[in-house]
Amino acid sequence: MKRRTFPFILTPNLPLGVTARAKNNGTLARNLTDLVVAAFEHVKKTTDVTRNVVFILPLLLAGAACVTPPTPAVDASTLFQESFDQRQTLPTAFTPVNGRATVVAAEGGRHLELPATPKSEHGVLFGPAMAEGFRVGARFRGAAGEQDETTFAVGLSGLDGYRLRVNPERQKLELSRDTAVVQSVPFQSALGQWTHLRLQVRALPGLQWAVQGKAWDESQQEPAAWMLEWTDTAKPELGQAAVWGTPLGGEPVAVDDIRLWLIEP
Repeated sequence: MKRRTFPFILTPNLPLGVTARAKNNGTLARNLTDLVVAAFEHVKKTTDVTRNVVFILPLLLAGAACVTPPTPAVDASTLFQESFDQRQTLPTAFTPVNGRATVVAAEGGRHLELPATPKSEHGVLFGPAMAEGFRVGARFRGAAGEQDETTFAVGLSGLDGYRLRVNPERQKLELSRDTAVVQSVPFQSALGQWTHLRLQVRALPGLQWAVQGKAWDESQQEPAAWMLEWTDTAKPELGQAAVWGTPLGGEPVAVDDIRLWLIEP
């Protein structure tokens, strides 16, 4: 007499491995025995896992409650960037002001150089003309021994817009609109080191605009907070971003890593 086998239907409560082991055996009795044993093992493992989860879950939730979420930063995306490492001459995206700016080779790469003569302010304009919602950054270095007499700045909103200037003679970081200094803080750049500048303009509710700036030397970390914050009630003018240098010491001013960001509202 032939043995009869009965295939088992897969159930949603047991994993495939449980029913598969039962189905592959030869007799109904053995199928039933294997199914019961496999099901018991599965339930036992599931119970142990559930017990562990029930024990651990409150601890995880308590730990998560103790973590203070970070304050979201103002998002910014790069609109314009130039490091000059692959340049032999000044890119056409730059417009010189009051003199001829050149790209020169130096130890560690290439950079932009603002002329040493005449002893007046030189600069270059770049990027699209904008009024608000953007940030400019660059790094500057005066000749060793002359940096205490050399001023440099980043600017927004064109020739008569906002400027964030390092003034070594006064040992100040100055924020100005047009030619008027509206705010300043003590700051002294390190001789022979690169100094980084950041300046941004963003709209505030009620027809106001926040103008913010900060500076740091290459041996320091970028400050988390803005060093200068001033609220303007006059609408910013449309204009390009810029970098500026005044070689009062008679030596050229090095500029590098120029960047322009769009700021999300």
